[in-house]
Amino acid sequence: MADTALSGLSALPHIGMQTQPGGGVTITERYGLGIATMQARQGQDVSLRERIRQHFLLELPGRPAIVRTGSVSFTGIGPHHWLAVSAGGGHLFSSSLRALVTPLASVSDQSGGYVVFRVGGRAIRDTLAKGFPIDLDPRAFKPGDAATTIVSHIGATIWRCDDGADGSACFEIALFRSLSQSFWEWFVSSAAEFGYQWQGTTQQ
Repeated sequence: MADTALSGLSALPHIGMQTQPGGGVTITERYGLGIATMQARQGQDVSLRERIRQHFLLELPGRPAIVRTGSVSFTGIGPHHWLAVSAGGGHLFSSSLRALVTPLASVSDQSGGYVVFRVGGRAIRDTLAKGFPIDLDPRAFKPGDAATTIVSHIGATIWRCDDGADGSACFEIALFRSLSQSFWEWFVSSAAEFGYQWQGTTQQ
């Protein structure tokens, strides 16, 4: 059973407003999210796509990519398999999604099991390159692209968001909540030479 109490809590409650001079990267935790995995049942992919198209007015990605409509996004994480996220949706999001797509797909609530970090800044690619074994060059990894991979031996899904107001790249990273402390330690170590700022939590 999903731990619904965790979805509205920070995964790193003990982290204060930590900074390392230099301002090269920023990291923010998104909290209060509704997160679910959705997998099409055998032979139901076309019908599932049509159901999602009618309800959310978007096309489910058929590759590692993210699509958004309003506060809801779907990220392709495998064949006929997506990570669905709703801003501020909490654990109720998975229930509403399950009701929508049954019997076309299986839906599992991950609201208390996953955490999503938003990272950015002028040195963010150099920081991420120390742990992600994928090409994050802007020519290879464009806004909307996604990948399910590892970072410093931690399983993660990363997608590129629109660039920040200052033109710097912005990414979001989803990983198991139980590994958030390990990710934080890797991130601040990798970002130390550039400077970093922990910007706390946000529901945006």
